[in-house]
Amino acid sequence: MRKSESNKSELKIRISGLSSGIHEYHFSTSPADIGLDAQFSKPVEIDARLDKASRQMYLKADIRTVGMFGCDRCLDEFERPLATGYTMFYLYDETESGRFPDDEIQIISPDTVTIDLREDVRQMILLAVPLKLLCTEECKGLCPRCGTNWNHASCDCTQEMIDSRWSGLQNLSK
Repeated sequence: MRKSESNKSELKIRISGLSSGIHEYHFSTSPADIGLDAQFSKPVEIDARLDKASRQMYLKADIRTVGMFGCDRCLDEFERPLATGYTMFYLYDETESGRFPDDEIQIISPDTVTIDLREDVRQMILLAVPLKLLCTEECKGLCPRCGTNWNHASCDCTQEMIDSRWSGLQNLSK
């Protein structure tokens, strides 16, 4: 097993002339270098493990970064660490592709010199962002009348009484 350190922001693995076996790589790049917007300001760290055989390669990549998001309940900004990963089979022969999931294969030509991880890493980070972004699970949100952030202060607004026809639904949340 060979380990390679890459401090460059270039997320490429040179496969031309690479011996068979397991090779490990570490990359660190800025989010802008892979096309992420300003909400990602911390470096993107990637640990990749490439298992090369004569007719195929198997890549497993673990990705970590931090994003700045706005809470969907209280609108406060907060940092959230993101960790994700993916696997990819690189095949030289398309006839072998039936053995692997379609979204985990890439067909490459035998004269391919490098594998560029940039786009796959970018997409995996974007897919790792939750659809519902909360600063904490206990976030109290905003007052619907005055807009006070209930996480930081309370307000004197009166809460509306719920229509009695809907009172049966309150038991479901208990």
